[in-house]
Parts: sequence; C-alpha cells; structure tokens
Amino acid sequence: MKKNKLRRREFLRAAGLGAASALLGCNVAETKTSDSPKELPASYSPSNLIKPNILFIMTDQHRADLMTCAGRDLVPTPNIDLIASRGIRFTNAYCPYPVCVASRMALLTGLYAHSTGAITNTNQLDWRYRTMAHHFAENGYLTALIGKMHFANAHNHGFEYYMSINDWLMYLGPKVQHYANEIANHPLGQHFFKTVDDSGAGLPDLDGLWPKGSPWVGNVEKYNFDSMASKLEAEDHLDMFIAREAAKFITRYRRQPFFLLTSFMKPHSPFYPPRQWAEKYPVDKMKLPEVGDISKYPPHIQRRIKNTQAQGQKRQRAHRAGYLGNLAFVDTCVGYVYRALVKEGLLNNTIVIYTSDHGEMDGDHGLYQKFCLFEPSVKVPLIVSYPNNLPQNKVTAALTEYFGLYPTLVELTSVKPPEKTTIHDIPGAPEKMDAASFADILRKPDMNGPSAAFSEYNLRTRTCEYMIRTRRYKYIFNHGSTHELYDHETDPGEFVNRINDPALKKVQNQLHDRLFAWYNPQNNPYRPA
Repeated sequence: MKKNKLRRREFLRAAGLGAASALLGCNVAETKTSDSPKELPASYSPSNLIKPNILFIMTDQHRADLMTCAGRDLVPTPNIDLIASRGIRFTNAYCPYPVCVASRMALLTGLYAHSTGAITNTNQLDWRYRTMAHHFAENGYLTALIGKMHFANAHNHGFEYYMSINDWLMYLGPKVQHYANEIANHPLGQHFFKTVDDSGAGLPDLDGLWPKGSPWVGNVEKYNFDSMASKLEAEDHLDMFIAREAAKFITRYRRQPFFLLTSFMKPHSPFYPPRQWAEKYPVDKMKLPEVGDISKYPPHIQRRIKNTQAQGQKRQRAHRAGYLGNLAFVDTCVGYVYRALVKEGLLNNTIVIYTSDHGEMDGDHGLYQKFCLFEPSVKVPLIVSYPNNLPQNKVTAALTEYFGLYPTLVELTSVKPPEKTTIHDIPGAPEKMDAASFADILRKPDMNGPSAAFSEYNLRTRTCEYMIRTRRYKYIFNHGSTHELYDHETDPGEFVNRINDPALKKVQNQLHDRLFAWYNPQNNPYRPA
C-alpha cells in the first residue's frame, strides 16, 4: 500500500495540465522529466544489464492493413512505420480469438481460449495461470503494465508495476463526465446510452463494481453524431496519459532490464478522437463500402449484417470517422513512447513489439468492429524490431499466430523457458503452451513458416466458430450452422463462400480434418447443451 501511495504522489506532481500541454506540443527528445532515476533494487545485479529490454506496444482493434507501411495511406501512421522500418513486419499474423479478453489472455499465457476458459469479455483469467509477466519477473526483469489489459478484476497477473485505467480516471477528476458521455454515445451500440457501462472501454475497469447499475445512467448527454470530436483536450485522453506514463517509466528505470507493456485503448471505442484528429475525418465525408451479396453467408452472419445496416448510414459513418481519427491519434501516442526509448539511448538493446489484440471490419461485408472470422477482424498488425540483432525493414508473409510472442520473446532474450503453464496447480490445465515461437521467422523473414494458422470465436454459444487459414484457403467450421470456405487466390476479400463447390470438396475435407486435429469442436465444454 505504501508503494502505491508513493506512485500516486509522484504522478500528481508530474501531471499538471500545463505540463501535459507542453509535453504534447514538443519533441520528446527535448522534454525534461521531473522524475529522477530510482536506485536499483538489490535484486538487480550488474549482470542483469546485458539483458535486452522489452517494449511491448499494443493498441486495441487496429485493422492490419490500415498502416502506411502496409500500403494504405487512408490514415498516415508515420510512427508505426518507423518501427517497421527498423524491424520485421508480418502481413499474415492472426489473433487466436477476435475479442479483447480472449485474445489478450491468450497472448499473456500462450494458451488458446479453449484451454483457459477466458473466452468472453465478461470472463476472467484464473489467477493461477503463468503469464509472460510472471516468467520475465522471475528472470530478472521489472515487469510493467501501463494501460488497458481488460483483466476485469484486481489481479495484476505478474506485473510488478501496474497503472490501470482507474489511475487515468483519477487524473481526469470532474472531466470524467466527458468520458461518460462518450461511452454512452457509441454510434453502433445504442444500448450503451441506457447502461453507461462498458468495461471494454474501462468504465468501469472492474466488473461488478456497480451492483445497482451505473451511477452515470441519467447523467449523460445525448449526441447527434454530426461530429466525432471529443470535448477532452488531447493531453487529457487516456492514450496520451498512457504515453506520458510509459515515457516516464522508461526514463526512471532505464538502468535495469524492463518488460514494459504499453497498452493503448484506441482505435477502440469510444470513437471520439481529439478535435485536431477528428476534423481530418468528417462524418459527412465518410464513404461506406458496398455490402454485396450476403445470401451464401451463414445465417448468423447474415443476421448481424442486417442488424448493423438497420442502424442507418449516419451511425455507420460516425463509427468509421471516429475509428479513423482514433487510429491517427494513437499513432502519435505510439511515437511519443518510442522517442522516449530513443532519447534514453536504449534502442539497440530493446526488443520493440507493435501489435493489436484483433482487427476491425471497417464496413467490409456491411460489418463493423470485430466478432467474426473474416480477415479484417481476425488478422492483426505485428512488427518486431531489435536493430542490432534482427533484420531491418523487412516484410514476411509467413502465417503467424501472434500469441506466439510469449515463447518468441523467451527465445530472443535467452531466458529459461517456462516449465509449466501455471504458477499454482489448476486441475485440467495444459502442461505445455499452445503457442509456438516464431523467432526463426524473425531471423529469416523469407522463410515460409507454418503451413496454417488457427482461430476460434463464440465458444460459449450454440454457434461456435473455428478457423483454419492456410496460404491459399480459409475454412470455418460453424458448429450447428453453415460452414465457410474461401479461396484467397481468387477471392482475397472473402465474398464468395465456396463451401458447396464440388470442385473444392477434397480441399474442404482436408481442411476439416486438419482443423479437427488441432481442436475437435465436439470437445468444447463451454458450448451450451
């Protein structure tokens, strides 16, 4: 408790509005910090200093192809592009489950959602599972998490230094009203105005905090979606708060090996970027993709498309405008953190990762957000940079499951691999990680890599979905519904479901067998009877 109080006092001294404005407007390389470096704990010996640091930069809901370095300039991303120029960018990286909690907990543990039961956004990871934070802390690293991780409870899951969304809410003070208004006015989530309760956006950050319902119900404004500009100043946004605190952490602990997970909220909702960024993407100028023929999609996908389209074009344009503005702004925040690393002279001894937990449909197939196994939802951006030890400015097309970052980082840092997936026994827990290291691809980006990637979704419903993606085909087994088969050589947009095409029957059977060898849907204990 005493340590937590000290951190809050340090934060309050450093985070005045005027100072924040100055930080936002200047180059990080020119910024002075009011926090002097702390003395090294006794547990950190000089031998630890040869270990590479790990700076893990994560955003939420970043569509993989919306980066300048990926060939689209709809949203310029100069800071993410800079990291890519100093590392390896993956064009075929997939998340294990296109929902925040399931994907993030899989990333931390190296275990699929079907292995841990952390599946929906209301599920919580059992505290006994070993995370990469536990493992690196045991191997001499100061492990830190600043920002969102959607734990939904008070466990730190191995992070010794943790600043959550609640710390930012304390910083905002009465300005929290603006954030509550933004939560209530989700363009495509009209129910949020009635509940003003969205743990995915950190209000509240802990599930069950308001047993009688949100105190914000009846105390929020109604927006008309003519503009998606936030009423919060840029320096007051959660993502800039996270960037500032991450930069201070890097300066404060630069003399010891650290594992810093800097986890931003944007481009995820609320879809209200600061005015400067919102004005780049006016609502009335947004063009919506054509929906196309949906008749061959599974019934559950057709229903979702129809429900989304029924909300009207203005709400869809508002969602898209806010999302694109959010992405432009969070790139600025990413740059803030990265430049702090450069300023401290740590670049060459730091492994930098940029990724996101899942993608965003952005209107493709008439859908928005995630919650499906189409490419824009399940594919994620992934960049790994370690300038003096890995190739630079390279692109790999190897199929990759991004939750392999845990064993990959273990291999790159030469720490001892974890012997168990738990820190305390859990009956039925897997003995070994599901995830596999892709360090070999980082060293040789031109190699083919694995022959398939897997993902899953909706495991606690009657229509569970399981995906196998090979270099050419994607097969989706929809338990109790129409299955899907897409040929990416002829149909990269996944517009033609060829599940009933006799010419691909053999391919379908082969993919079905490979998928069931990976995980048999009949064994899913979470599917309702």
